[in-house]
Amino acid sequence: MYGLPAHDEMDPTMFVALTYTFIFGAMFGDVGQGFCLFAIGGLIYLKKKMNLAGIVSIAGIFSMIFGALFGSIFGFEDIIPAIWLRPVEAMTNLPFIGQLNTVFIIAIAFGMALNILVMIFQIANAAKSHDTENLWFSTNGVAGLVFYGFLVLTIVLYMTGRKVPGNILMAIFLGIPILLFVFKEPLTNLVEHNHKKMKESKAMFLVQGFFELFETLLSYFSNTLSYVRIGAFAVSHAAIMEVVLMLSGAEDGAPNLFGIILGNVVVCALEGLIVGIQVLRLEYYEMFSRFYKGSGREFKPFKKQKK
Repeated sequence: MYGLPAHDEMDPTMFVALTYTFIFGAMFGDVGQGFCLFAIGGLIYLKKKMNLAGIVSIAGIFSMIFGALFGSIFGFEDIIPAIWLRPVEAMTNLPFIGQLNTVFIIAIAFGMALNILVMIFQIANAAKSHDTENLWFSTNGVAGLVFYGFLVLTIVLYMTGRKVPGNILMAIFLGIPILLFVFKEPLTNLVEHNHKKMKESKAMFLVQGFFELFETLLSYFSNTLSYVRIGAFAVSHAAIMEVVLMLSGAEDGAPNLFGIILGNVVVCALEGLIVGIQVLRLEYYEMFSRFYKGSGREFKPFKKQKK
């Protein structure tokens, strides 16, 4: 679906490598199961040189890290202490919303930070390619960064009980970017001294601008809310392992070793696959679509072939 980065575009490989493995570990935090992914993936990579196995192995390292933070090893949460928190038990009180799971809040905050970061990537790419519209007036350019950044700042201040910006600042930092979104095409022509006539009528232009603005605001909301899945899978993993241990009789003090092993294998295989796909979805829709085009071609030097 995507090609290589163009000459005036950043190479996202390292960014994807770090964010993918980090998010995978957060969604699949377990020391024991993470070690299995690390060991099995590493062995397959060393034997078969399969790149996917290498990715699974590195993701397993982050699973072990978050498993230590969550205090989970093969689903047992009473063997090692949680360095950070227990995903199922940790709760936080928020204004207007009430009590909410802490990992959900952290996941949304993490998503907001990532959205701002990829907007900065888009601005850098647009500056390199001298793309005026995407640099200043697009929803992922400077106007989008100001709008979304100010909105995030307002939400954070409100949720932490601090004073939010006044109405005048709201009108400036939210209203002006909205106008730039709607009139980005004529503004780009004005900056580039490109005197083009509008293809549609003014009324149609405003109607189209309104619906595009509605879609933009909806995408900001949906893209941010999409990161809730990070916290949701962290909680669901702990809940599923509780069910496995309960069915295996671990809570009664007489655990069925075969049932525990079988449950861990099934959860590790199925949930590991699902989490891998969900993280790929986050990379594909919430990150790549904001800054990456992939319109480059592979460099193949001209060589004189010798017989």
